[in-house]
Amino acid sequence: DILLDSAASGWNTVEREGISIKHPARFVLVGSGNPEEGELRPQLLDRFGMHAEIRTVRDPELRVQVVEQRSNFDQDPEACLSENAEQQQELRDNIVAAQELVSSVKLDYSLRVKISQVCGELDVDGL
Repeated sequence: DILLDSAASGWNTVEREGISIKHPARFVLVGSGNPEEGELRPQLLDRFGMHAEIRTVRDPELRVQVVEQRSNFDQDPEACLSENAEQQQELRDNIVAAQELVSSVKLDYSLRVKISQVCGELDVDGL
């Protein structure tokens, strides 16, 4: 409830041992969870800008690739980061470019309704 109140109002109140301090609160929620432990409340899900469901990799070759990449990183993080630096920079550049373009994207109302319909049919959390 404290997170929801702070996110909605933009203020956080800390109260300890008779002292009350109120300060501005702007933050980004980042989290992980185990669905077996229960679902998050819709009011909290609405505060996440992105949601990803991670599943176990079933393809044996891909599983080996993941393990090998992780082992390579553990053995020499600097070399691994250097080896992937160009690809990572390209991803960063693409994200920045997309962020600059997103405000100019215009969707017709009918397309927004269709997207909303599909999200509802897929039981997508949040709005």
